[in-house]
Amino acid sequence: MIINIGILAHVDAGKTTLTESLSYKSGVILEPGSVDKGTTITDSMLLEKQRGITIQASVTSLKWRGVKVNIVDTPGHMDFLAEVQRSLAVLDGAVLVISAKDGVQAQTRILFHALRKLGIPTLLFINKIDQEGVDLSAVYEDIQEKLAPEIIVKQRVDLSVLAVAPSGDPARWDNVIAGDDDLLTRFERGETLSEAQLQRCEEQRFKSCTLFPVYHGSAKKNVGILALLDAIVLHFSVLASGGSSLCGSVFKIEYPEKGRRMAYLRLFSGRLHARDRIDWAGRREKFRISEMRVPQSGKILRSEAAEPGEIVILPSVPLKLNDVLGDPNLLPRTSQADPPPMVQARIEPARAQEREALLQALGEIADTDPLLRYDVDSITHEITLSFLGKVQMEILCALLLEKYGISVRLGRPTVIYKERPVAQAAHTIHIEVPPNPFWASIGLSIEPLPLGSGLVYESHVPTGYLQQSFQNAVRDGVRCGCEQGPCGWELTDCRICFQYALYYSAASTPADFRMLAPIVLEQTLRKAGTQLLEPYLSFTLYAPQPYMSRAYHDMRKYEGHIDTVLPRKHETVLIGEIPFRHIQQFREEFALCTNGLGVCLTELKGYRISKGEALCRPRRPNQRLDKTRHLFNKMDPWG
Repeated sequence: MIINIGILAHVDAGKTTLTESLSYKSGVILEPGSVDKGTTITDSMLLEKQRGITIQASVTSLKWRGVKVNIVDTPGHMDFLAEVQRSLAVLDGAVLVISAKDGVQAQTRILFHALRKLGIPTLLFINKIDQEGVDLSAVYEDIQEKLAPEIIVKQRVDLSVLAVAPSGDPARWDNVIAGDDDLLTRFERGETLSEAQLQRCEEQRFKSCTLFPVYHGSAKKNVGILALLDAIVLHFSVLASGGSSLCGSVFKIEYPEKGRRMAYLRLFSGRLHARDRIDWAGRREKFRISEMRVPQSGKILRSEAAEPGEIVILPSVPLKLNDVLGDPNLLPRTSQADPPPMVQARIEPARAQEREALLQALGEIADTDPLLRYDVDSITHEITLSFLGKVQMEILCALLLEKYGISVRLGRPTVIYKERPVAQAAHTIHIEVPPNPFWASIGLSIEPLPLGSGLVYESHVPTGYLQQSFQNAVRDGVRCGCEQGPCGWELTDCRICFQYALYYSAASTPADFRMLAPIVLEQTLRKAGTQLLEPYLSFTLYAPQPYMSRAYHDMRKYEGHIDTVLPRKHETVLIGEIPFRHIQQFREEFALCTNGLGVCLTELKGYRISKGEALCRPRRPNQRLDKTRHLFNKMDPWG
C-alpha cells in the first residue's frame, strides 16, 4: 500500500525538522539533518537552505509497518500558497504542525483554511513540547477557538520527562459522540458505547474532515515520532485507494540541473510501466514513457513500474502542471485554478550580454510556476514580468542570481488593469475604400456587458456567404485586437458581433480578414470609449477585539468596505472587499496593528470600475499593423 501525505506548518514551526525526524526513526537516514546547517534532505534549493524556509514542494519516502509513505514537504510561506494548494490536491491527507510554544499562528490558520476548503483529512501535531513554559491546555483551547472545536486528543503528555503515551481518558471521546446524532442519542439514554463503535465513528469523521486527532512530540529531540508514524499509517491507510483504470496528475515541474526537466505525477489509479503508450487528456496523441523514477527510502530511483498511489518522476517529458494522464474523471478532487497574476514590472539583466541567458532562465522558472509569466516586446525587446506578490519577486531575483548567476534590475511594479467599453458602437471598413489595403470588408459592433461576464464573440454573418476559414480569421483577428484596448490593457466584459462582410472571391484571402479585424475593432472602441477595471479582492479578517476601533477607518483609507461582522469570544471576523492595489500596504499595517495575531485571507473577487488614477500603458508595437493603423487614425474623425 502507498499513501501520500503533506506536512504543513507556519514558518519555523519545525515542519522540515519533523520530516527529517520521521525519516530518521523509520530508518531512511542514519542521522537527521538540520535546517540551521542546511543539511536536510527535502530543502534542495540553496536559497531554501539559506533562508530556512521551504519554497518548492519536495518529495521524500519512507516505509513503516509495511506501508510506503510518500511525504510532500510543502511550502510554508503565504506567498507560495498557490503551490501549497497544487500539492494538496494530490494528497491522501495532511499533518499540520503547530508549535507548542507559539500556538496557532496566522499562517497556521491560512493553511488550515486551505485544507478544509479542499477536504483534506488532517492530523494535528503539536511540536516543540520540549521548550520551556509550554501550556498544552492553552494550546488545545487555541486550536479549538482558531481552527476547529472538533478535536480528539490522542495522547497524555508528561512534560517533566518529555514522555507521550496513548490517552486512556474517557473524556477524549466527547467530541466524537457530540458530532454523531446516533451515538449522542444512545449515550444520553445511558447505553454503553463500545471502543470499536467509537473508533469507527472517529474514522468516518476524520475521513469527512469533521474531526481532527491531536498528537504531540519534539521533532528536534525525536520525541513522539514513533507514535506519529503509527498514527499516519493508522489514519491515512483507510483513505488510500486505487483502481485498475489509469489516472494521474502532474503537480510539480522541476529543473534539478541546467536544462534537465522533471515532471512529478501522482498516480491515483492504474499502473505505469516504462515504455507504455498512454492517453494524454485533452490531446489526440498518446504519451510514451521512456524513463520513470520513484521516491524510495529518501532517494529518487529508476523504476520499471509504478503502483497505484505512487508519485512518479518523469524526466525530459513535455508534460505541464495540472496535465492529466489517463481518465480525468477518476481524479478524486479537482485542483484549484491558479489566480491570474495581478502585478507586472519590467526586468532586465544588469549585464546586457546576459539577456539570452535571462530569457532561458525565465522560461524554466515560468514552467515550474504558472503564477509567473513573462512577455517580450517584439519591437523594443523589453521583458515584462507578471506575478502575484512582493515575496515572489524577491525569491525570483535571488533565484536568478543563485541558480543561474544572473543579476537583474526591476522596474516599478504596476497593477494589471483591464478595459471595458462604456457604450454601444459599430464601425465598418469597406473594401477598396482608402486607406484600406486589404481585400476585405468587415463590420463590427460592440456593447458593454455586466462586470464579470467576460468576453463574448458572435458572428451574424452566415457561413453560407463567408466560408468558415474566413470566419475563423475574423475571430482570430478580433481576439488579437482584444489583447490591447485604447489604454493598452486587455479587453473584457463586452459582446463583439461580426455584423457585415464583403469579399472578392478572386482576390480575398483569410489573411486579409485576419489583418483587418483588429483595425476595425480599434475604430469601434474609439467610438464606444473604454473605462479601466481594476482587480478587487474579497477578504476575511480574523482580528483581535481592539482592532475594531480602527477597522472602518482603515477600510475608508484603503477604499475597501466591510459587508459582514461576526463577533467571537476573543476576536471579530470581518468580511468585505478591497482593491488589490492597496492589499500589500493594508496587510503590513494590519499585521502591525494586531501584533501579528490578525489573519487576512483573500481571494480574487473580480474586476470593478477603477476609482484610482487612470493608468494607460504604451501599446505594444506590431510591425504588420502599425503602418495601417496610422493611416486609419489620420483619417478617423473620432481620433
